[in-house]
Amino acid sequence: MPDLKPLNFPKSLLLFGIPSVFFILIAYGVIPFLNTGLGLHPALSWFIGGLIVFVPLFILAVALAHSDGYKTKKDLFERLRLKKLSGRDWKYVVVSSLIIFTATGAIMGVSKLLNLKFGIPEIETTPAFMKFETLTGNQRYLLLIWIVMFFFNMYGEELLWRGYILPRQELRFKENAWILNAVLWMLFHLSFGIQLMIMLVPIMIVLPYAVQKTQNTNVGLLIHALLNGPMFILVSLGVVV
Repeated sequence: MPDLKPLNFPKSLLLFGIPSVFFILIAYGVIPFLNTGLGLHPALSWFIGGLIVFVPLFILAVALAHSDGYKTKKDLFERLRLKKLSGRDWKYVVVSSLIIFTATGAIMGVSKLLNLKFGIPEIETTPAFMKFETLTGNQRYLLLIWIVMFFFNMYGEELLWRGYILPRQELRFKENAWILNAVLWMLFHLSFGIQLMIMLVPIMIVLPYAVQKTQNTNVGLLIHALLNGPMFILVSLGVVV
């Protein structure tokens, strides 16, 4: 197996920074054009825009690992740390998810309290390019496209950020690698705006830590999916307002 090379800060910044800029361009250029210029449903515009962002992340993660000498499926899985979850891994998934959910709820609670006491506007939980009304009737079939986008969202981000980048950061920054990974992952979400980024702080911190501790990218995939997927479906269908 080829030896991994340490990843320093400038190269880490480049690997996160270019996708971050690309995401901003899609969020504030392509998605609004799809919505208003072509008249697509706002949800469909976001799903298409999401695919434009996340599919390249998936391809890049696999391509980079392949270019480093990991050619076979088995080698790629090992390089990207896609492992079967142990009992300890499952504990990290459950505990981490509960911590993130609780901390995020606390942030929302504080925001609501500040609104009631001081009139400070509550945190916006959805960026403009992702906003759409509850899906009704045939519109619900759009969720079939969301499923594809969601797959590439989860795998694109986790394979690149935690599967490919984090192991190389660990060689350079040791036990503190997850901190740099978390900060740069936050950079990727600049297009969401400062308010939503505040909401994302718990997952940004806890998820990279859990993955580094377990050395298993599937831990990050599960945490990411559990916290993003079910809630999005409930909101899309109007079950949660």
